[in-house]
Amino acid sequence: MDEFCIVGGGGHARVLIHGLQRLGHRILGYVAPCDEGEAPGVPFLGSDADQAASDMGFPPLAVLGVGKVSVASPRLTILDAYQAQGWQFPPIYAPGAIVHDGVSAGPASVVLDGAVVVTGTRLGRACIVNTNATVDHDCRLGDDVHVAPGATLSGGVEIGDRCMIGTGASVIHGVRVCADCMIGAGATVVQDIEISGTYVGTPARRIA
Repeated sequence: MDEFCIVGGGGHARVLIHGLQRLGHRILGYVAPCDEGEAPGVPFLGSDADQAASDMGFPPLAVLGVGKVSVASPRLTILDAYQAQGWQFPPIYAPGAIVHDGVSAGPASVVLDGAVVVTGTRLGRACIVNTNATVDHDCRLGDDVHVAPGATLSGGVEIGDRCMIGTGASVIHGVRVCADCMIGAGATVVQDIEISGTYVGTPARRIA
């Protein structure tokens, strides 16, 4: 059993708390700008990472509980700041996730219940593969990529940094998506995307 702190206190943090507890880990508490009051039994440790670590006597293992709803998410900035203070963010696979041998994941990446990540895939830092999403073989995800619930990446897909693949969206085999793209819910990406922006529809087209 390991002991973890949660960085963040909203809905995504509560999902991770639940998964860590089911894995048998102990949650020491959470650090957030304010007391969210939404995590029964998990104490609020304050808003200051340095003080929280000092109170515990060491920089702890942690998970990044700040969710991602846009390409402008601050997740990487937060991760960098905490790592600079010695906090460690191992990748976390929920007990209901299927993660094949031959998958690699960077710090603070999480694979949630019902998600499938297939052999040969590489996840960057702070990625989220959310509930019931599928990332097939030999995909490459950059840093801070969110594959939302029910989304599908076919084999050999490459997703650039800070992208969000919306709920139920699909990216077909071998397609490359450049950094800073928002793929809308239910969209189907059938060819390479080389210009950052928001893409919706089937086939996906840029609208912003």
